Amino acid sequence: MSVQLPTAHHARPSSTPPAQGSAGDAHGGLPDPCSVAPALVHRAAAESVLVTGGVSDGPNSYLITAMLPRDQHLYDSADFGWADPMLAAEAFRQAGYYIQHRFHGVPETHKFVLSELTLRLAGTAAPSRRSWLPIDLRIVCTPTAKATSRRLCLRLDVEFIVDGVVRGHGSLLSQAVDARIYHAIRARAATDASSGPPPPVGHPLAPEAVGRRRGQDVLLAAGADPGSWLLRLDPGNAELLDHSVDHVPGMALLEAFRQAALVASAPVAGHRPALTGLSAQFAKFCEFDTPIRITAAVAPGCPVDRRSVRIAAEQDGDEVATGTMELRLVPDATGREH
Repeated sequence: MSVQLPTAHHARPSSTPPAQGSAGDAHGGLPDPCSVAPALVHRAAAESVLVTGGVSDGPNSYLITAMLPRDQHLYDSADFGWADPMLAAEAFRQAGYYIQHRFHGVPETHKFVLSELTLRLAGTAAPSRRSWLPIDLRIVCTPTAKATSRRLCLRLDVEFIVDGVVRGHGSLLSQAVDARIYHAIRARAATDASSGPPPPVGHPLAPEAVGRRRGQDVLLAAGADPGSWLLRLDPGNAELLDHSVDHVPGMALLEAFRQAALVASAPVAGHRPALTGLSAQFAKFCEFDTPIRITAAVAPGCPVDRRSVRIAAEQDGDEVATGTMELRLVPDATGREH
């Protein structure tokens, strides 16, 4: 059931004019939106920032505005009506960090540790030639531990609102910690962040097999056993690795989970799987210095047009992250083979 809600104003600050020759100039004349400072959402490149602003509209309640690109090489909204769920998840992640920096006084030097993320999208939006889709995220924050100047632990619950209608829900568990606590949480010596990820391992799967357009966006290499793959990260992938980190980013793991689910789902002829929801739990940090094995298995008893795929990431014999990807089979009008 759709719920009609008022939308927030997606203002573009007049002090920051859109860049000349922007993507919007080539897609219907809409200029690229102005966004918040990249540091507030832990991105390095301004063009990767989705959040455009936000206000507090009640105790621990916030209305955040964002603009989602309609056509982006890693996140493709063709199957989803209004947004690729992974792009919505990234907007949610950015909104959560923005709220904690701006409204809770978390210093920009703090590190964020993501523990859990869930997302479910529904409904469609009317086709549009706009290159950017304005959305609102109504977020409620609930403390999960006593806040101190060194640590803030929150659960965030979100409604995704498009044109005044709730189109999805999600939740996120994270903590923002200072450098001393972060080093203690890491538990083991982290890979030297200055060196970044190692060169990609193994032979990558074909981009069309994992629903991608570019080879550098393929995060899976062939594994030794059926239903398993090795995680591979291209150091030049600026969307997933746009700043120095000492571990595999959570969003990169989520995209690898999505790709594994697509391969494992075995769609019927004339159809291809599209992600509609996800849940993921991050038990440990995924390090750069040893191989990460991704496994996927379709749950039994799924409806003929649905797939529920259980995913796990294993490193050094330990299960470091798990999740479930929910897929819907949609007519394949692209002519791609599977």
